[in-house]
Amino acid sequence: MKKWLLYLALPLVLTSCQDGSSSETQQKQELETEVMNLHDEAMADMGKIYRLRRDLSALRDTLQASTTDTATISLLNRRIAELNEADEAMMDWMRNYKAPDTLAYEPAMVYLRDEHDKMARVKALMDSTIANAKETYATYEQK
Repeated sequence: MKKWLLYLALPLVLTSCQDGSSSETQQKQELETEVMNLHDEAMADMGKIYRLRRDLSALRDTLQASTTDTATISLLNRRIAELNEADEAMMDWMRNYKAPDTLAYEPAMVYLRDEHDKMARVKALMDSTIANAKETYATYEQK
């Protein structure tokens, strides 16, 4: 009788284990998708960083040739350096990110949460740097 109960209960136990694994896989995939969505948003801003760096450099070069306003030149150099820093932060994240395909659920979730936080910081750095560079360019472009 006990053997029959064991045989009847076994499929239920196995099914519940598979459902947990499926749920874990789905959670892991969702978090990885969030991380990659942040990455994709940041990548879309890389062109802005390139254009702003080019425009600020050209503006700096023009001002250097025609004025001795070292404060403005210094500000433009600082904005260019900030754009370079944001660009390097993105490149550094991409060089170091490894998809957690071989990790078990818990270590993968810890890793993905950490990577999500890193990418959110990179995205925030890029957004603020782009905003500052646009503002600076708009202010000094007209002079």
